[in-house]
Amino acid sequence: MSAIAFFVLSIALMYWIFSRSQSSRTRSWTLGLTLVSAVFMWLFVSASLILCAALASTYQTALAEGVREVFGDAILIAVVGGLPLTLVLRQAAPKILLRRVKDLHQPPAEIAQLFYAISTKMGVTSSQLLLTSSRAPICFAVDTDSPTVVMSDRLLKLLDGDELEAVLAHEIAHIRNSDTTLKALVTAYRTALPMDPIIRMLESAFHKVRETAADETAAKFTRKPLSLASALLKINDAFSGGNLSSFSAYSILDDSSAPVSRRSSLKDRVERLIQLGKGIKS
Repeated sequence: MSAIAFFVLSIALMYWIFSRSQSSRTRSWTLGLTLVSAVFMWLFVSASLILCAALASTYQTALAEGVREVFGDAILIAVVGGLPLTLVLRQAAPKILLRRVKDLHQPPAEIAQLFYAISTKMGVTSSQLLLTSSRAPICFAVDTDSPTVVMSDRLLKLLDGDELEAVLAHEIAHIRNSDTTLKALVTAYRTALPMDPIIRMLESAFHKVRETAADETAAKFTRKPLSLASALLKINDAFSGGNLSSFSAYSILDDSSAPVSRRSSLKDRVERLIQLGKGIKS
């Protein structure tokens, strides 16, 4: 029980720091450490239960010794097992996500040139852009063998030039800010541990923080926050009446139908972008 209490207290401490910090970097680090604590706790509990069942008969007459043995081995298993498990999920989750996208193809030359110009300006020259024939207006970044931004043909047709530049810059910002790695881990662990409310809330908080940070990074490099706000509104209108929850992993919008919203509300993000636009004009 003392070990579980330690994990709970560490998670509570990380949340306290997260809720009071105004720094995007600090808030992201606290979310990452909270994820580590939650995963370590589940590994510890699982290892403890398995070891208790396996060694119950051995330590029937030496309970204190058995507790120490199980406690020590459970901590060792959690520490040693946590790292390779995380690495496997880190490599597998983005590839699984990308395989779910159908009919990936290269963009037209002028769009590829625009993407290259934006990614070069933002210092992410290793990234690539792929299009998908999905009927949904989706766009997302994923890091597999190389950082990749995927955009649907429908979204490409929906946006004007400035809006397209702003949306691409937003997704490149996710790559630049290393969001794709932590996002893959959080989503993978949430899928593996669907009963854990801490990881579900952690996923929600992470997406809200990083979407806001990506908006701000895109506005900084393009100086077109109003174009990004306009694009978000267009995407929202295109999803109206549709099932956004089915595309929540591929959309930069808020899935309001989810029990815990994964992303900042559209209203908050648009208002923030409008404020950034006023600052740029002044």
